[in-house]
Amino acid sequence: MYRGSPSRSFGISLFRKPVHSTRKILFLVMLPFAFLAILYRSQSYVMVPESSQWLAKPAELQVEHMHVQAEEMQPEETSMEEDLADTASHKIPLAALTGNPLDVGEIDEADLAAAKQETSDTSPFDQLSPLDLELLAQSSTYAPYAQHETAEDVTIVAARQGADSTDWIEEFCEDYPCNAYIYSLDDEPNPEFFEPYSRKGHEASAYLSYIIDYYDELAPYTIFLHGRSEQWHNDIAGPDTKNVLANLRYEAVSLKGYANLRCSNRPGCPSTLYQMHPVTLDFDYEYLIAQMPEILWQLLGLDASEVPEDIGHQCCAQFVLTRERIWERPKSDYIRILQWIAYTDMTDNYGIGWLIEKLWHFIFGMPAVYCVSEEQCRCDLYGWCGPNPLTHNKMLTPVSYPKPKDIDDY
Repeated sequence: MYRGSPSRSFGISLFRKPVHSTRKILFLVMLPFAFLAILYRSQSYVMVPESSQWLAKPAELQVEHMHVQAEEMQPEETSMEEDLADTASHKIPLAALTGNPLDVGEIDEADLAAAKQETSDTSPFDQLSPLDLELLAQSSTYAPYAQHETAEDVTIVAARQGADSTDWIEEFCEDYPCNAYIYSLDDEPNPEFFEPYSRKGHEASAYLSYIIDYYDELAPYTIFLHGRSEQWHNDIAGPDTKNVLANLRYEAVSLKGYANLRCSNRPGCPSTLYQMHPVTLDFDYEYLIAQMPEILWQLLGLDASEVPEDIGHQCCAQFVLTRERIWERPKSDYIRILQWIAYTDMTDNYGIGWLIEKLWHFIFGMPAVYCVSEEQCRCDLYGWCGPNPLTHNKMLTPVSYPKPKDIDDY
């Protein structure tokens, strides 16, 4: 079909040919823009290696075989459900905690001071600089870190709900020996899974229930994570949690005591309370920020002078701990936190989860604002040390225990 009256520009008829010729002209005009768009997108991605290749030769990976999504995925907004419709349905009596009182009661100042003194000693490696490590390397007496050799070395604690499948955890533990404790957060829990003392606060109740029940029997390493395998939170080797765990360097965990499984600083850094790109939940529960002094007093016994001005850390409540780091707090601290989660009327279920997620690193002894270098995090925790675009084409050095002199030649 021909157009009735051709348009003219600079005396040249533009549309005297059939419509399909017009489309060809438009195609040719748009082609350079399409090329530029493809070029721009190609710079945002690099290829992903196979897990076995990554583990075998982390420093020799070629850029064309890597794949990391550089543009961060934003968290999905979760719809509000009937959190306050029946709060009793979320509560399981904490009197079931054998050997521990149901009510911690008022915090005695003398007991609090004594507890702080007992837990003030931290790992000597927590704040080591490269120079410190170099000096320590001259020592031949330091014992190496605990290896991940048997299933007794690593425990996975997962919180599942609804149709979440956790079969992948069993499969993972067959390939990488570990023990799994899976907690159901459903109102009518599946008898195949463990039941937390409370179902409020999402994964927080499951994590704390495990710590309380197995405080004296902890494995050298405990990994706390969500039940689903595919998680947008994962930013290493794709969204599959199995790939994240398969590449985890336990040496780095041993040195740090606590490590978030996510390395990206978005969302959560530099401030998780005052985020640059808040989502609906952040607006819904920002009123809790003003109540932070009271909350931290109830949770951790902090007085007003000890309350940090800000809190910042990577998001998403998936992390790994050494048992020594967990033991830096007495069991009564974890009981008190779980009791607050189960019985507080300060906020609803989502608000509790929103708040505790921002506090895990602080609960486990890290600085209130703990925003590590993304590049160094990937190198330390997963052996991805470059050189590649994400390390600015530099070769990074992963945090490691110093090697004793007497094995230097091995």
